[in-house]
Amino acid sequence: MRIVSLSPVVTETLVLLGLEDEVVGVTPWCKTYLNDASKEAVGTYRGILFDRLEKAKPDAVFLQSRVHDRMVDAVRSRGFNAYLVPLPTNIHSIISHVIIDVGSIVGRYYEARELGEKLLGKISRVSERVRGLRRLKVYVEYLWPDKTFSSAGALTFIDDGVRIAGGENIFRDTPQEFFSPSNEEVARRNPEAILVNVEPSLKGLTVDEYRRIRRPLEDTKAFRENKVVLVKESRNANLAHFGPSFIDAVGWLSVEFDKLR
Repeated sequence: MRIVSLSPVVTETLVLLGLEDEVVGVTPWCKTYLNDASKEAVGTYRGILFDRLEKAKPDAVFLQSRVHDRMVDAVRSRGFNAYLVPLPTNIHSIISHVIIDVGSIVGRYYEARELGEKLLGKISRVSERVRGLRRLKVYVEYLWPDKTFSSAGALTFIDDGVRIAGGENIFRDTPQEFFSPSNEEVARRNPEAILVNVEPSLKGLTVDEYRRIRRPLEDTKAFRENKVVLVKESRNANLAHFGPSFIDAVGWLSVEFDKLR
């Protein structure tokens, strides 16, 4: 089978299912999850290089919802089998809508089920370890290169991951996905800890620089007690990637929360 994956979460899943050799096209961001980083990029979140897609002759093309919604019809109109992978709203939908669904499409149903069960076991062990511990009030922020920011509401895999790790998302009562809260609202909710997802382009950011950028939060308990954690995107610690490795990130979060309590 020849597969093009324009979704890093799908690429990671395919590798774990033993299908890396069948992947014939990716995005630049997929290469973090590949053993062979020389695979050709045939698109990004902004567009698809249809000449390269035609040359790859894939049997299946995986696209990421929210960034490729307007492109899926164009891919299908060229005769390709295109699958739009949904943005999961919780940990279990990562397993069902990413791992098991992708595995079923590429003929690895049982392998995907086994992977899903393994990850569920990891989730259960984290949940058991934090049982009875006081939940830490956490504000999750995505800082973008232009210094704007957004956060995660209740309808996100992030909210679920924070909960499983023993935290409490300060926006758990907000029935939204990703949104931009006001500084005043964040300060009013007074988080005990702040997790900042740092994009690769901002990898040199320090906590002191972040505090200067986000001076409106200086009266929060997190700022007063120096409980700001910069989460620089990697395979082990990532608040933006919702592939199988996010389960390991939840385990990492639970350890960080122990340090911050």
